[in-house]
Amino acid sequence: MTAPAEPRVLKHQVVRAQLDRMLDDMQVGDPFPAEREIAETYDVARETVRQALRELLLAGRVERRGRTTIVARPKIRQPLAMGSYTEAVKSQGLTAGRILVGWLDLAADETLAATLAIETGAPIIQLERVLTTDGVRVGLETTKLPADRYPGLADTFDYRDSLYAEIRSRGITFERTVDTIETALPDARESALLSVDTRTPMFLLNRVSYDQNNIPIEQRRSLYRGDRMTFTAIMHADQHPPN
Repeated sequence: MTAPAEPRVLKHQVVRAQLDRMLDDMQVGDPFPAEREIAETYDVARETVRQALRELLLAGRVERRGRTTIVARPKIRQPLAMGSYTEAVKSQGLTAGRILVGWLDLAADETLAATLAIETGAPIIQLERVLTTDGVRVGLETTKLPADRYPGLADTFDYRDSLYAEIRSRGITFERTVDTIETALPDARESALLSVDTRTPMFLLNRVSYDQNNIPIEQRRSLYRGDRMTFTAIMHADQHPPN
């Protein structure tokens, strides 16, 4: 039996490997060589360099700052847990921030009403914020909450703070969440809010949280930049007993 042929290494992969080694000797924030300089150094076409750079961008090793490319910080680790984004970022010694996009008063349609266990047409508060880490826009968070359960929230809550901490201060305990996560691309509005290209891959997380009485707390849609975020989960053997 003939052994399978070795997969062919593409030219941009060779260049990317060279650039990876270069990055190992550089510091966060250092300017990265321009496309033309890289193409001349390795005697390859500019398109080959662009393909290598796209992979480095997605891997979070470099990032765009205007027209320049710099060495990026390591990706932010976001645990798949009941804690908030703010809490996860601060635990890594980074600065978490929020930019207010807006508050909206809505009425629950049939789907949202079923999700939040409320009547169709019941008032909903929607809070939309851009998430930042050390001043860099990394996510877009849209939270819908039953208005009757959180009276005065839009008037008293500081949007720069953790919404989960605010909810807990009202005597509500987060008991469990149901999360779904998938990949997505941002639309024109989302890419503008996050200051990224519409081709930037995203993690899309949809969450419904429940309290100690199994009553839904919130429905949340979070869009995270795939080039700046990575998700981690810890599983235990007793969580999923064998069939």
